[in-house]
Amino acid sequence: MVRFIQIVFLLTVLSGSAVEAQSGDRFWILWEKFQYAGEGCPNGPNCLVRRNFTSRLFPDVELSSIYRLFGLMDGSALAEGRLSEHPDAPRICQHNDAEVVLGFDPEALPKSEKIEALRGLKGVSFNLTKLKAPPGARNDFGPSLQKAFEARFRAAGLKILTPEQAKRTPGQPELAVFFAYTDPDGHCEYTYSVFASLSQTVLLTRDLRIKISAGVWAYSTKPPAGDAHGSEYDSILKIADALVKDYLSVNPKSQ
Repeated sequence: MVRFIQIVFLLTVLSGSAVEAQSGDRFWILWEKFQYAGEGCPNGPNCLVRRNFTSRLFPDVELSSIYRLFGLMDGSALAEGRLSEHPDAPRICQHNDAEVVLGFDPEALPKSEKIEALRGLKGVSFNLTKLKAPPGARNDFGPSLQKAFEARFRAAGLKILTPEQAKRTPGQPELAVFFAYTDPDGHCEYTYSVFASLSQTVLLTRDLRIKISAGVWAYSTKPPAGDAHGSEYDSILKIADALVKDYLSVNPKSQ
């Protein structure tokens, strides 16, 4: 549904030095066009409102008439016990405001399931070749895992990106894998832990100027009970299996 609203607003212009500031008034007509999209509109939590604005300057307007109009509207609002400024008034002067940039308020969007961060993912960068091998493991522990991860990802349709390629890919996706184990020569029983995090670049909904790299997918595991030695390779490989499973759940392969 599309509707149109006309709003008249006042812009005060300041010029000159800080000591001798000059002021003036200009009046504009503002045309708001908005459209509902989603479910439960217009007030449902899953309803998105898209807004666009068009403005025109009133040339040679009679200031006294405009001032009188503002006064009448303010008086009417006061008599009805409401604010003069409408809560839906566009924040047109906040040029960094997300709603101004996008045409809708990103804070109004419902939160997505975390797995949605994998939808449309083109590839991933990672490096397991220097992963510290556990006691008794072969020297090619890391490189062997690297090849196994690559094979699984390619079979799922995920490209293997170099760090340079990842920087040029939307989201700059990077998978980090952490593997730690207790000192086998210490007094504690040997055990280990596995953790992985996939990071992508994101923008804050409250301020689109802020772009950071954030973890959007994670996986962790510990050794099977009483079977820590020799299970490290398979436990780390579960990261690839888990990522492929989640990736394919939102990016099904075409038949």
